Amino acid sequence: MDSSAPRSSQPLAILFAMFQGGGNVPLLLPIVRGLVTRGHRVRVLAGPGVRASRAPISPRFLERIAATGASLVPFEEPDPHPFQDAPPLRGLVRGWAPKSLDPITANTRPNLWAPAWAMNVTAELRRAPADVVAADYVLLGALAAAEAADTPAAALVHKGYFPWPTPGAPPFGTGLPPARGPLGRLRETLYHAGSRRISIRDGLPAHNRARAHLGLPPLRSPLEQYDRAARVLLLASRVFDFPIRRLPPNVRYVGTPFDDEPVADWISPWPAGDPRPLVLVSLSTLPQGQGPVMHQILTALASLPVRALVTLGPALEPAQFTAPTNARIEPFVPHSAVLPEVAAMVTQGGLSTVMKALAHGVPLVCIPLLADQPDNAARVVAHGAGVRVGRDPSPEQIGQAIMRVVTEAHFREGARRLARVLTTEDGAQLAAEEIETAARDR
Repeated sequence: MDSSAPRSSQPLAILFAMFQGGGNVPLLLPIVRGLVTRGHRVRVLAGPGVRASRAPISPRFLERIAATGASLVPFEEPDPHPFQDAPPLRGLVRGWAPKSLDPITANTRPNLWAPAWAMNVTAELRRAPADVVAADYVLLGALAAAEAADTPAAALVHKGYFPWPTPGAPPFGTGLPPARGPLGRLRETLYHAGSRRISIRDGLPAHNRARAHLGLPPLRSPLEQYDRAARVLLLASRVFDFPIRRLPPNVRYVGTPFDDEPVADWISPWPAGDPRPLVLVSLSTLPQGQGPVMHQILTALASLPVRALVTLGPALEPAQFTAPTNARIEPFVPHSAVLPEVAAMVTQGGLSTVMKALAHGVPLVCIPLLADQPDNAARVVAHGAGVRVGRDPSPEQIGQAIMRVVTEAHFREGARRLARVLTTEDGAQLAAEEIETAARDR
C-alpha cells in the first residue's frame, strides 16, 4: 500500500498484536503501515517467537515495526518461560502419529503462550482502550483478551488457504489435493479427526487457563476462539485456494499483502544479453534445516544451462556454500527487483515468496520442508504453475525439475493466469478495510 491509500474519515485506536516469526512478519507489516496511512492511531504489541525459539526480540524486528509509523508497546515476557516445563510433543495413539500430522502437533506449541498474551493485551487495553484488536491468528490469548474486554477482534491468518478442518478441504500440512472418491473422503475424515484430537489435547488446556484468568468460560476446542472474532482474515487470494464448500460467516479472503518498501535496482553480475534463463533460489528466512537442501540445489545448478541468483537470508551463512560458476550467492536481494527477469524460482514454499513470484507470473520449483509449505506447493501444482520435489531430493531430481519449469511453457502460462488475478488484489488495503468494518460494526 502506498501514500495514495484513502484516509479513513474517523480515526480509530487500533491495537495490533504480532510475534517475531519468519513468514508472518512481511505479511503483517504492510497491514500495519496501511492502517497508519489511513490515519488511524496504531500501536503494536510485539512479542518474541512463540514456536521452538527462545531467542529474544531482535532490534531489526522492532526497527521494521517502527518504520511503519506505528508506536511500539513493550511486551512483558513471562517467567518462567512457557516452554520451560512444557510436556514433550506427543503422538496420536500411544505415542505414534502419521508423519503428515507433525504440523498439527507443532502448531499446538504456541498455545502455551496464551496466558502471557492474554495478560499483555489485557494490561494494554486497560492502559489505553482500543476500538479494535488486530492479532496474528497464532496468538489465541490476544483474541481472548479482546473478547474479555468486549473489543472487536480481527484474526490475521498468514496462510495461503483456509487451514481448519472443514469438509472438502485437505488436512493442514499434508500437501494433499482435495479428496476424490470414498477412500479419499475417508482419509480426509480420519486426518481431520486426528488433528482435532491433537489440537484439543495439547492446545486447549493452556488456552482455557488464559480464559479462566480473564473470567471467560472454557472452550471445547481452540478453534472456537476464532468464532468469537469479528473477522478472520485469510491473507491469500480465494483463487489460489482449493474450493471450500462452507466458510464461517466471519471469514474473508483479502489477498496477500506485499511489502511496498522502496526497492533498489538490482545490478546483474552477468553481461547484458546473456541468453541463459535466470533462476532465483530462496529458501526460508528462519532456520528450518534447509542447509543440506541448499547444497543439493547448488550441485544441481552447476550442470544446468542457466544463470542462478541464490539468496541465503539470515538463516544461512555464505561461508557454508560454494557457488558454481553459473551462480551468484548473496545474503539478500529484494525479490521484487529480480523477479521481472526470472524464468523460474526455487523455494521451500512459504506463502509470501510463493505469492510474490506468482504475482510476477514466475513458475515455481517447490521443495517443501514443513508447516504450510507442502500445502502451498499442492496448490501451485494444481494451478499448473510449477512442480513439487520431494523432501530429500537428489541434485538430479532438482535439476530435472528446474529444467522442466524453465523449458515447458505451460508452467509460465499457469503462473501468468494467477498473476492476472493477484495483481488486481491489494491485500493490505482490503485487510485494513475489514479491520475498520470490524471496529464500526460492533
